[in-house]
Amino acid sequence: GDSLGSLSRLVENINSRRDGGASSRRSGGGGGGGDAGTNPTSQNKSKASTPEERSKLYSQMREAEREGYELDRRINAWNNLNRDCLAGPKIAQFSSRAFNYIPSTSSVCSPHLTYHILTLLHAIYTTSILQSEQTVTPELVRTLIAEEVGQSQKLKDLKRSVLITLASTSVSASKLVIAEIRQRLMTVRDVASAEILGKLIQLDFDYVDEYIALSIEVLSDVNVV
Repeated sequence: GDSLGSLSRLVENINSRRDGGASSRRSGGGGGGGDAGTNPTSQNKSKASTPEERSKLYSQMREAEREGYELDRRINAWNNLNRDCLAGPKIAQFSSRAFNYIPSTSSVCSPHLTYHILTLLHAIYTTSILQSEQTVTPELVRTLIAEEVGQSQKLKDLKRSVLITLASTSVSASKLVIAEIRQRLMTVRDVASAEILGKLIQLDFDYVDEYIALSIEVLSDVNVV
């Protein structure tokens, strides 16, 4: 509304400038050349006011441009909100990249930052996994399952909670989780993977039968050995 108002004022100023110039020429032609010569003050005032009018019109034009840009920015933001994509089209670029994020090079700060970032990620996945499951990659699942020496128990528990959320709410993510668990159990008998598997088979979700089958397979393999 403000942008259109500024443009309207600009058009009105241009029209009034044009009508005033035409009226001046008509009055000058009817009065003859002698009248123009007898009023030099009016001519000087008209010449002096022309740059001022141009400057004023230019300022109004720039103001209208700024208001138009701001209006476009707000419309784009509103459209992104309606599409549930506040980050804009660049979010698709993130989904195609491997998950290789290091929050800090400091050994003191890194665990704390990792915990808070992972808490935010867990909240996003819990709220609506369908809108963000494209960000779940094998690298992310591998990072979540791996429990390094020196990690706090609080961080380990949070990583497991994220894995369980992914596996129990998204079929595509669940396939990635079970593939990583299978590989770890069949190669190195990973204790963390076994505990995660034990928690998953107690839940009720679409892909749980595959985890139960994996549990039976692992137990059969252990008994044979």
